[in-house]
Order: sequence, then C-alpha cells, then structure tokens
Amino acid sequence: MNDLVSAQREFLALRDQSSSAMLATVTQGQNPAASYAPLVWLDGHCYLFLSELALHTRNLKRCSSISLVLIEAEGEAANPFSRRRITLDGSVLVVARDDSLFDRVLAEFHRRFGKVMTIIEPLADFSLFRVCLQAGRFVRGFGQAYDLSGEDLDELVHIDLGK
Repeated sequence: MNDLVSAQREFLALRDQSSSAMLATVTQGQNPAASYAPLVWLDGHCYLFLSELALHTRNLKRCSSISLVLIEAEGEAANPFSRRRITLDGSVLVVARDDSLFDRVLAEFHRRFGKVMTIIEPLADFSLFRVCLQAGRFVRGFGQAYDLSGEDLDELVHIDLGK
C-alpha cells in the first residue's frame, strides 16, 4: 500500500472514531477561548450539540468562526510530540429543530452517546451546529503533515517544505 493511501486511511479512522474535539472560539472581547465538546460525523459533515450554558455556544452564536482539534489518545501515541491530530477550521450554522436534518443528526448522537441524549435532547438551551469546514491539516507524525483538500476536506496533500 502506498504511503498516501495509508495516511488517508489513518486520517479517516481518526476523524470518524473521534467522539469529541477541542474547540477554539472567539470571545466577545475578540480573545481566543479553548474548550471541549462531543461531536458526530454524518455524511462527511461535523456536528456539535451544545448548551447555551457553555461559553463556546454563546461565542459561536455571536461569531461563527471555529477551529477544532481531534487528537490521538495519549496512551496510544508512540511519542507525545508526534500524536496524530487533525485541525479543522471553519464556521458554524445552527440547524433548526424543525429542520429534517436535525432528526437525522440527533439520531446519530443517540447512537453514539446513548442514554444521556434522552436527557439533553429536549432541553431548550441546546442547539445543533453544523461545522462548515474551510481548511484543515492532518499530522501523522514527524515530517508527515498533510493539508486537507476536496469538497469535504477529506483528501490529503502532503506538505513538503523541501520543494
């Protein structure tokens, strides 16, 4: 198997198996704010189901810019300096509760996270966000970084600083 195909498989596995991400949002004072949230992927798109009680939700409703980091578990990494990770940049759109997409995405949240969803889904302070991806990067290890391309940012382009 060639290296790009192998890297592509590792990227998709990390992306699709990640059940949460570190988030970066922008505060009202234009400062960066780091946080965390569970997520699901459906049809190549990323979704977050977030409470108004969380600062990141209020930030996203005011400024839709977001950056996410999906990262390999520390215990699985050969070296903490070279943990496999995906960085995704974009903006968010709120998916209304009466949108047919809402039910499809929430079904995936139920499948992935189970009983907790029956508790939080009806809560009025929760909103569903679709992340509209604009740029991304996959770091596989030392000297193995790839920019993400394609309509769904699921294609890899090796970054070679030597050329």
